[in-house]
Amino acid sequence: MHHEAADTPRATPATTSPATAPAPVADAAGADVARWDRRLAMAVRRPFAKRPWTFEVALFALALLVYQGSRALVIGEPSTAFENAAGIIDWEKSQGLFVETSIQEWILNHIQLAEFLNYFYMYAHWTVTPLFFIVLYKKRARVYPYVRNAFLAANGIALIVFMLYPVAPPRLAGAREGFVDTLHNISDIDLQGGVFSGWFNPHAAVPSMHFGYALLIGIVGTVLLRSLPLRLLALAYPVAVFLTITGTANHYVIDALAGGLVVAIGFVATWAWMSVRGTLPVAAPVATRRG
Repeated sequence: MHHEAADTPRATPATTSPATAPAPVADAAGADVARWDRRLAMAVRRPFAKRPWTFEVALFALALLVYQGSRALVIGEPSTAFENAAGIIDWEKSQGLFVETSIQEWILNHIQLAEFLNYFYMYAHWTVTPLFFIVLYKKRARVYPYVRNAFLAANGIALIVFMLYPVAPPRLAGAREGFVDTLHNISDIDLQGGVFSGWFNPHAAVPSMHFGYALLIGIVGTVLLRSLPLRLLALAYPVAVFLTITGTANHYVIDALAGGLVVAIGFVATWAWMSVRGTLPVAAPVATRRG
C-alpha cells in the first residue's frame, strides 16, 4: 500500500480521511475568532493609545458606575433584607459561627481601637485597593490583566448576589443580638445619610467585598512579593479587615466567607476564559549563569 501511494501522488487528496478534514476548518474558525478578538480589543483601546493607563482608569470607573446603578435593581422590599439577615444569624448560630458579638464586645472595651477600626473600615478599602492595582500595573504588568479581570469578574458575581439576595448588615438588623453601630455611636459617621448615603448599599452585606478585596490583595501580594516582612504584611491585611468588618457590625462571618468564595470563583472563571483566548500570563524565563 505504501508503494502504491508513492507511485500515485495525485490520488492522495482524494484518499484523505474524512475524520481529518474538519481540522483545517476548525483551525480557520479559531483564527477568525482570535483575529476578531484582537480587532475588537484594538478598537476599544484606540482612544487610549497615547496613554494606556487611562484605559484602566476608565474600566474601573465604569465598574464603579455599574455598581452604583445596581442599587436601583435590588429585588424585593427592604423588609426582605432584614428577613435574610435574621436567617443568616440563625444559621450561624446553628453552625457555631456566630462570633461577631464576641469580637465586637472585645473591641468596644478598647474605644480607641474601635474608633481606629471605624476609620480603617471607611478609608482603607478605597485607598489600599487602588494603590494595589497601581503598583501591580507598574511593577507586575505580566500578571496585571489576569488579576484585574478576576477582580472585575468577582465584582460582577457580587452584584448579582446583591440584587437577588439583599441582606441588611448587623448594625442595622442585629439590635436584638446586641450589635452596636460603632460608626455612628463612636465616630459619628452616618452611612444612611449625608455624603456617604450615595456610596453605600445598605442591603449589600453578602458577600463582603471589603473582605474579598482584602483577600485578593493578601494572596496576590504573598505570591508576588519577595520580602518576608512585606509578605507577612500582605497576609495580615485580610485578617485586619475581617476583624474590622465584624467588630464594627458591618458584616457577618458568612459575608466574609462568601466574599472569599466570590473572589476564588472570579479567579477560576478568569483563568478558564483567558486560557481559551490564549492570553494567560506566561512566567518569565529564569536567567541562568554561565560557568
